[in-house]
Amino acid sequence: MRVLVVEDEPVSRRMLSAAISRMGYDVVAAADGREAWDVLRAEQIGLVVTDWMMPEMDGLQLVEKIRGSELGRYVYVILLTSRSESRDAAEALEAGADDFIAKPWHRDELTARLTAGRRILDLQAALQEKNLLLERMTRVDGLTGIGNRRNFDEEFPRAFETARRFHRFLSVAMLDIDRFKAYNDRFGHEAGDIALRAVAAAIDETVRTADQSFRYGGEEFCCTFPETDEAGAGIVADRLRAAVERLGIVHPENCPWGVVTISVGVAALQPSTTVDPEDLLRAADQALYRAKAQGRNRTVALAPERLLAPR
Repeated sequence: MRVLVVEDEPVSRRMLSAAISRMGYDVVAAADGREAWDVLRAEQIGLVVTDWMMPEMDGLQLVEKIRGSELGRYVYVILLTSRSESRDAAEALEAGADDFIAKPWHRDELTARLTAGRRILDLQAALQEKNLLLERMTRVDGLTGIGNRRNFDEEFPRAFETARRFHRFLSVAMLDIDRFKAYNDRFGHEAGDIALRAVAAAIDETVRTADQSFRYGGEEFCCTFPETDEAGAGIVADRLRAAVERLGIVHPENCPWGVVTISVGVAALQPSTTVDPEDLLRAADQALYRAKAQGRNRTVALAPERLLAPR
């Protein structure tokens, strides 16, 4: 772990840096609070040992600046000073310091304070990682491992607004497994779950890097294709359809193919049109309905002008 030592007196700075370095820390030194602030903004440092009385910016001002900023991480600050009155410690802690050591410092006490700071930072990092995992879990479909409906409901409006603001193409595809109820009725829901995972994986592996795939609900999936017009989206969508058919998952009720297939509906936002996200989804859903009506296991792309058709 990196420790920033802030001390304006050169000899004291070298002694403190050397002592902390011998404890196994990677030490960075600064001569005053202003220099320390520049270091904190430029480097990923989580633990600071700073003198209180310094020119330019003193230790207390440095603490207040750290607490009032958005560095994107928590910085644990130990304030080091010859001021040893209890009211001084209270002032330091109220300003946002995490700990307080009176000068002259002793190696054992310094070691203990640094160890406590490191433990707190480690616990915080572990908690942050767990929170990120929990946050990710709320946006990932538990069965298939791809984005869930909540994720789609958050991501799609942002992608739509970006495309509209910068006059770019955005296409969306709705995909539905053909005769999936019949598959579940014949093979059971456990087999149905296995099939759903396989279809989701085929879709997710086939989409391009910039595209996104989601489980929209039940046996229905949705994909978004940024910077892609109707023709391009139709090509990508048909690759998804073909990838699922190539899985060869036996489905006797799905005639005439005898394997699991999907139907796909595609719609594209044109840079020159003024529609809303619901219009685009409605058009893709209409295209999916047509693919089903025309015999399934096919891709239908709705003409862009249909997006402006009366409801």
